[in-house]
Amino acid sequence: MKRLIPLLIWLAAATIYAPAHAQKAEVAPDVSVSRKTYPVPANEAPFFNFAEKTEGQKAADQKLVAAVLERVPDRSRAAGTAIDAGMRAFLGENDIATAAKRFNQAYLLDPQQSGIYHGFAMVAEARFKDFAYADELYRVAARMKSPSASLRADHGRMLLFAGRPGEAKPLLEQAVKDTPDWAVPRMNLAWATLQTGNRDEACRLAAQVKGTQMENVERDLALLRQKAGC
Repeated sequence: MKRLIPLLIWLAAATIYAPAHAQKAEVAPDVSVSRKTYPVPANEAPFFNFAEKTEGQKAADQKLVAAVLERVPDRSRAAGTAIDAGMRAFLGENDIATAAKRFNQAYLLDPQQSGIYHGFAMVAEARFKDFAYADELYRVAARMKSPSASLRADHGRMLLFAGRPGEAKPLLEQAVKDTPDWAVPRMNLAWATLQTGNRDEACRLAAQVKGTQMENVERDLALLRQKAGC
C-alpha cells in the first residue's frame, strides 16, 4: 500500500513504548513475536494486546469469523479484504484505531498473511512510536504469505526515521527495484544515503526521484538538496 504521508510528518518525537526483554508469544504456527502491550483498548493494539479473552469474547470472535466466511468463504481472501480495509483506514483516513481493528479481524481469519504483520508494524510505529517492535513485525511480515510490494519501502522508511540509515539503505535500494514508479522510496533512499555520509551519491539519487506521489516529496527533496549542497 503506497503511503500518502510526507516524510517529515513522521519525524515528530514521541514516547517510545519498548520494554526490554519482552516475552514471546506464538501468534501463528511456528511464528512467535514479542508480547508487547499498550494502554489502548485491546482491539486497537496488535494481536488484541495479547489479552486473555473471556468465553464470551471467544464466542464473539467465532461469530464474526462465521459471518465473514458466509460472504467470502476463502479465509485468505477474507483476511485480504480486512487488510485492505485497514490500509485504507490508516493511509486514506489517518484512522489508526480503526486500522488496527481491521488488522485484528484479519488475524482471526488467517494469521499467516503478511499484511497483518505489515499493518501491525505500521500501527506500532505510528501510534506508539515503538520502532523496535515495528522492526520486528516488518521482519516477520517478510516471511509470511503474500507480502506487499511496498513492504521493504515501509520497513526502510521506518528504520530511517528511527535513526538507523545504514540498515534502512539496503531495504530502500530493494524497494526502488520493487516499485520503480514510486517517488517515496527513491526519496527516502536519497536521505538514507546522505545520512550515511555520501553526499555526492545522495545528490545523484535525488536527481532520480520520480514517479507517483512526487508531489508529496517535493519539500523533502528541496531540503535534501539544501543539506547536501546539490
